[in-house]
Amino acid sequence: METTLHRYPVLFASLIALTATPAWPSSGDPEDVVPKSGPRQPNVLFILIDDHPAHMVSLLDESMVRTPNMERLAARGTWFSRGYNAAPVCAASRAAFLTGVHPANSGAYYNAQNWRRTSAPIAQATTMQGHFRQHGYLTAGYGKIDHTPYQRETLDDYTPGFRVLHRDRSQGIKTDADLVPHIIPETLRVPDPDYLATRIGALPDDWDRDDPTKLQEDTVHADRTIKFLGMDHQQPFFVTCGFWRPHSERIVPKRYFDLYPLENVRIPESYLPGDLEDVPAAARWRATKRGTHAAVVNSGLWREYLRSYYAATTYVDEQIGRVLDALESSAYADNTIVIFASDNGYNAGEKDMWAKFALWEQTNRVVFAISVPGLPVQMSSTPVSLLDIYPTLLALCGLPAPGPQKLDGIDLTPVLKGERAERGQPVLSTFGQGNHSIRDERFRYIRYRNGDEELYDHFSDRHEWHNLAGNPAFAGIKSTMAGWLPKYNAPDIEPAMTDRPRGAWDGSELRQDLFELLERGEVPVQNYNRVYQEVLNWP
Repeated sequence: METTLHRYPVLFASLIALTATPAWPSSGDPEDVVPKSGPRQPNVLFILIDDHPAHMVSLLDESMVRTPNMERLAARGTWFSRGYNAAPVCAASRAAFLTGVHPANSGAYYNAQNWRRTSAPIAQATTMQGHFRQHGYLTAGYGKIDHTPYQRETLDDYTPGFRVLHRDRSQGIKTDADLVPHIIPETLRVPDPDYLATRIGALPDDWDRDDPTKLQEDTVHADRTIKFLGMDHQQPFFVTCGFWRPHSERIVPKRYFDLYPLENVRIPESYLPGDLEDVPAAARWRATKRGTHAAVVNSGLWREYLRSYYAATTYVDEQIGRVLDALESSAYADNTIVIFASDNGYNAGEKDMWAKFALWEQTNRVVFAISVPGLPVQMSSTPVSLLDIYPTLLALCGLPAPGPQKLDGIDLTPVLKGERAERGQPVLSTFGQGNHSIRDERFRYIRYRNGDEELYDHFSDRHEWHNLAGNPAFAGIKSTMAGWLPKYNAPDIEPAMTDRPRGAWDGSELRQDLFELLERGEVPVQNYNRVYQEVLNWP
């Protein structure tokens, strides 16, 4: 176990002592539900955020970002300091933890793949929410839960009247495009319209307060979740609140930007110029091919981009706090399991990349917490996977396993109870067929489909600056880690978005054809070791 939260040790210590396709109503409000008889089972509140680097939290002193409500989540249960996704891609990560099936077994590797519309077995899988509904739970969902293009595929997993979709303008939701005209003009930034057109900017401070016409999407979804928690439910419930932030475009009210004066923003300590020097060609190509980091740096906006990330993170943290307030003041406070996670991590300039599509620590590590009334408050350092959510909830709520699929995760209940410190095996993350990362308590081992390797010792190199794969002294470690690689790699399921060019923002860049081209020398590896003088001059 790791040490307690050192930002608020007194609060944390005191808490430890205390704890040893339906027809939707046009308003989006829930309909009356017929209660089901039987013993009361635990409720579930699942809070999701999007594209959040796990180090951007205040509870571990890893960052200047203020996240007091993530600290609250840590102080009410188990915070996993080494939580990991199954794939560093939105659609694949969410498909994996919602179904409990790893991409290596499903074939759902990329954003362009709709796991519900395929001839592969994964199409028959039952999601967590669907399984709980089948077993008498009221299931509700607000915001981004599935990957956005496919969210209507799982409407039947939710009780009619209790699902409001991400970006659904018919429910009064404002998209990022709707927010752009309201950005304070002098705060609008666009690094490069050709290479990185993501906009950042501040909304006036009368947004996300009392005016219902000036609410961002995440505020609305928090409001709906709060309303849900204030209702009288006669059956156990599973409610999922899926927030969009801090995903780009990072547009939030000015008061969140003001928390981070630009002069106080520094280059992340995890950044090392020339860090790609010792990684395989495919990884270098992936990191630099779109020129995202070059666009940010060359436009002089690295600090402002980081600041927008911090502001968006604190904004979504505030929405989390509002939902927690509603739970804690509700009739369900003592009988509700709370799950909190992000779908992906994110590189914010590290390894010359602004993206998540990679097998390194920062793209795969996610914030992850589980709190269960009556169980210990603790910080766990054992590597765990978001795949573990499904089997853990089944155990905690006394439900059987789903029939259609075999769950690939591990029940974490013994860890939550303090009966066991270790998960029992390393975590597997996958980015495309045959490209895998294995993470145990000390090492990260990466093997690409052509046999190229990376190995990092986190005891001495937590930022993964020194690839040890070529060092003979670590041959035994590599062999041990490689023993956890999957013996089977499911073929890619059919792409759902055939109109997109290959390599669009679907994370599909590490397919077999890339490795074949690299082998023949037909894909140029960009100047990945470029040194930015402006960067080096920053304090």
